[in-house]
Amino acid sequence: MPVIEKNIDLEAEKRVLDRKLRQHIVDNRIEFFDGVPAGWEELSVLDSRYPDLKLKGANPIQAQIIEAWKDLNLKVFAMTGANRVGKTVCLTIVGVSVMVGEWLWSGEKIQFGHGLPRKVRYVGQDWEKHIKSVVIPALNMWFPNSRELTIKKNSQGVESLWTDVKSKSTLEIMSNKQESDLHEGWEGDLVLYDEPPKRDIRVANARGLVDREGREFFAMTLLKEAWVHREVIKRLDKDGRPDKTVFAVNGDISVNVGFGLTQIGVDQFEKTLKPEEIEARLRGKPSYLSGLIFPKFDRHIHVKERFDIPLDWLVDIAIDWHPSKGWYISFMATDNLNRKWVFDEIVVQSNYKWICEELVRRINKQHLRISDDIILIDPLAKSGSQGDLEELTVYDKLGDLLVNYGYNLMTASKQEASGIVMINEFLVTESEEPAFFVFRDCVETIKHIEDWMWKDGKPDSENEDMCENIYRMMLKDTKFYPFRKKALSIEGGHWKTA
Repeated sequence: MPVIEKNIDLEAEKRVLDRKLRQHIVDNRIEFFDGVPAGWEELSVLDSRYPDLKLKGANPIQAQIIEAWKDLNLKVFAMTGANRVGKTVCLTIVGVSVMVGEWLWSGEKIQFGHGLPRKVRYVGQDWEKHIKSVVIPALNMWFPNSRELTIKKNSQGVESLWTDVKSKSTLEIMSNKQESDLHEGWEGDLVLYDEPPKRDIRVANARGLVDREGREFFAMTLLKEAWVHREVIKRLDKDGRPDKTVFAVNGDISVNVGFGLTQIGVDQFEKTLKPEEIEARLRGKPSYLSGLIFPKFDRHIHVKERFDIPLDWLVDIAIDWHPSKGWYISFMATDNLNRKWVFDEIVVQSNYKWICEELVRRINKQHLRISDDIILIDPLAKSGSQGDLEELTVYDKLGDLLVNYGYNLMTASKQEASGIVMINEFLVTESEEPAFFVFRDCVETIKHIEDWMWKDGKPDSENEDMCENIYRMMLKDTKFYPFRKKALSIEGGHWKTA
């Protein structure tokens, strides 16, 4: 009998401990964001009050943001995509962790350039519909009860100033509907934007980051505010190259299945949407980007730093010429794995003689191995003239000069649709690996690839020049092969080729 009583007591104690541990996880869930400790797995399914607490860690795009945050060279972060991919969760746990000064689930310190309390701003859309119903609940859910916190309300009755007592760090909530003047006169370490801000709001807050070399984090479904895509996600540096301080990820709703969503729930949500809404709300693609010709092009994957092109790589050159716009010239190498590298470009208003000499200079300086000794040109060059001999076309005059240096000018293929398909196939191959790259300083090429759009079912005539060069070189289908000449020794210790 005493043994049975002891067993009953042990079971009761276990239930009490389970409840305490369970409540501790609920109260401090950010400390368990990356999962519960070994042996606690049975506690990950909580009671009906907390059905959303799965404790499975970051989903794929959240994990990319958190890992990238450790790179101090990155200053602007953007997490875009469909509804319900965990954008607000990621925004909130980053904000709380910055306030505390560490990733609370691992204890890893977050580095800062100063020892002052951190100052964070959280910009929501409006006080009633968004901040009270989304932002405040998210902060209450993820700020750990294990840390003492003071909260002050503003004149709207919103809990707008949060202070972590131990670190003295603050988080101030602002509204995108406020006048931009109210966002001025602040300095801090981080601005969090839940959904796109107005441009003047962004500028006002960005001024406050200058003194502390602070950061911005945009988490949004891009339905409006197209300027964000142009000036934040696709921002260029002063040299016109992709800004290396920007880190952006995009995800469709499937990335959060198993991390708080179920496929059944996603399928039910899809039934409520119009066809034109599905791309934005499920796939994370705003309507103004649905017409991109190269939607798979990703700066993080396809844009590379410059290096010397190996001497045995085969090189194609393509020329696009227009009387009004001038010359657009692309250089693309094929490596020993038959991957394609756009490594040089020329954009200039000049005459055919200068173009010929510049091509030869670049070929000789880099010792380029020109594929079949052929240079491609837009077929329209056969119908256009430039210079003093009007009876001759640009094609005739440039070709006559190039042949003196051992290169033949050839009109390129007009099979635009096939060329576009080939580029997309190289951007992401059947093995899910990229096989097409662009050097970071090929500014015009990157711009044209990112901005070329479909218009009325056809490729738009804007931003097409470099893209036309590339697809024409792709259609040439150059394949790598090693040097075929062999060295033969002759008397006197010299070598000759055979």
